[in-house]
Amino acid sequence: MPELPEVEVVRKTLAPLLVDSKIVNVKIFLNKIIKDPDVLKFKSKILNQTFREVRRKAKLLIFVLDDDVLLSHLRMEGKYYYKKASESIDWKHVLIVFDLDNGYQLCYHDTRRFGTFHLQAKEKYQDSKPYINIGPEPWDELVTTNYLKNKWKNKKQKVKTALLDQSTISGLGNIYVDETLFAAKIHPETIVSNLNEQELESIIKNAIKILELSVQLGGSTIATYTSSLGVSGTFQNHLQVHTRANQTCFVCLNKIQKIKVNNRGTYFCAHCQIKK
Repeated sequence: MPELPEVEVVRKTLAPLLVDSKIVNVKIFLNKIIKDPDVLKFKSKILNQTFREVRRKAKLLIFVLDDDVLLSHLRMEGKYYYKKASESIDWKHVLIVFDLDNGYQLCYHDTRRFGTFHLQAKEKYQDSKPYINIGPEPWDELVTTNYLKNKWKNKKQKVKTALLDQSTISGLGNIYVDETLFAAKIHPETIVSNLNEQELESIIKNAIKILELSVQLGGSTIATYTSSLGVSGTFQNHLQVHTRANQTCFVCLNKIQKIKVNNRGTYFCAHCQIKK
């Protein structure tokens, strides 16, 4: 599943390819992924608009057009192909094709078909769903120990689950929550209201450090996720716990364990991350 680093790699790769290209036709093969507006209005509004910029908020891609913004969430396995219109690809899981005025196509491919698209006015999208529901990223100045303390005060939620809540801190998914908690030496089942200031500070600092390193390394290419844009990430070679069940911990040499936390597969070291 693409998380913040993987989506940032997609953004950085697509931006120079798309900017100043005009959309001259759009083909939609699965109507349900168009969430706003309806499909007919989506098609009529987006035609003849030019890509001006490609931004990102957490895991949300933001294509800035002339009048509107196109918001794209990749969900589990969404990815983009940028190709010549004459070039052949496997069309089986291609759900949307944007024909561009330079003879290229931007194709959205999604085997799980969970991705979503919203086309919204530039001046309104930040006050509308899905953007309005996304919390600050870990390096945002809003994210402090006091911010987390107030958000998690009196909550009986496990920290693994709380960090996956994109309305509190955004951009962290299963991979990077596991890695952040290991680096911070915090057990994933620790109740958030029991975390002290030092532990909260460690979560913030390690989340930033790990996400920044992953962006530098092109993200993680694991399971079914690749960018499909000629970019292969290598952060998976630096994973300390995620996907390493029953392997030796690099720090203490005990075995990495895998459990379910709120139905999410969770990797940790019980020796390094002692349960409080």
